[in-house]
Amino acid sequence: MSYEHRAHAVKGAASRILHSYGASLGMLLFFALAALYVFTGRTGGIQKDFPRTAPEFMQAAKAERRLAELQPALAASPDDMRALAEAGRLKFQLGQPRYVEAIADLERARALGLADARTFYYLGVMYQAVGLYEFSAQEYRRFLNNFPDDREARMLLAKLSYTAGDFPGAIREYEALLKAGQDPVLLENLVLARWKNKQDYAPALAGLRAQGGAGAFLADCAEGRINYELKDFAKAAWPLKNAAGAAEASGGFVDLPELLWMAADAANKTKDTDGAYALLQRLMTVNPDHVEGRSLFAKLEKARAAAEKVRVAAEKARAATAEKARIAAEKAAAKAASQQKKK
Repeated sequence: MSYEHRAHAVKGAASRILHSYGASLGMLLFFALAALYVFTGRTGGIQKDFPRTAPEFMQAAKAERRLAELQPALAASPDDMRALAEAGRLKFQLGQPRYVEAIADLERARALGLADARTFYYLGVMYQAVGLYEFSAQEYRRFLNNFPDDREARMLLAKLSYTAGDFPGAIREYEALLKAGQDPVLLENLVLARWKNKQDYAPALAGLRAQGGAGAFLADCAEGRINYELKDFAKAAWPLKNAAGAAEASGGFVDLPELLWMAADAANKTKDTDGAYALLQRLMTVNPDHVEGRSLFAKLEKARAAAEKVRVAAEKARAATAEKARIAAEKAAAKAASQQKKK
């Protein structure tokens, strides 16, 4: 696809996402991944000047000043690929509001002959952020062709492939990552990718559970999610409830509100209303704005209140019946005693 076509696609995607959501879903995914997967020693041989995360970025004011310094050069020579590349990298560091401009600068620089592997990574991140996942995956692959040992980029590609429905691609990347060790998070993702791809995931799930600790926790999450999505709530309820019970000590491996909701919904659908209510209480503490959770919680509270009224009424009826029986017994005893005296 030509530079002009890509630029048009980027502008259209950015407009649609920002107007529909107010923020980029791709960017939310990117930051969620960054929080879950931290890899050290990304790779050898990459340029030292390769900032990827906010702590590594130039201060915003300094970046803006440098961009202002570049403007005269670009005005005098719009095809200065090195100035365009630097401008694009600085705009990347300034964050998502500048991504469309950054993409345009880097794509233009590349069209002019720029050969810099960092560009593949930056474009991958930014295309992902504006929802152009096919372009993003292509850029990550180009980057990995240059630096195949970069685990961070391979993880991003794996998750992106899964999100885009390219489950064979996701499996391929997870299996490549797992060659360095049986990381439980990677194994869980491999389980889910194999399930989505209609492959046998049982060996990977068993290996995950055998790790104990975080592995067993994530195995419960994966097994529960799979059965929940298959609507086999009886099979989903136990592992989800088990995972929810261990979630606080999981170290942030999971989306807690989502886990609590699935566990509560599965419990409710298997008639464990007390268990569902307890899970929903936790969910309301963690995320009181959870729409489905709030609705079910209100429904269960109403049912519990009604059941309590019935219980109290029944208790009062039992007490009244017992009191009547006591009074009747006392009267009978008094009558018997009176008759005995007459004899």
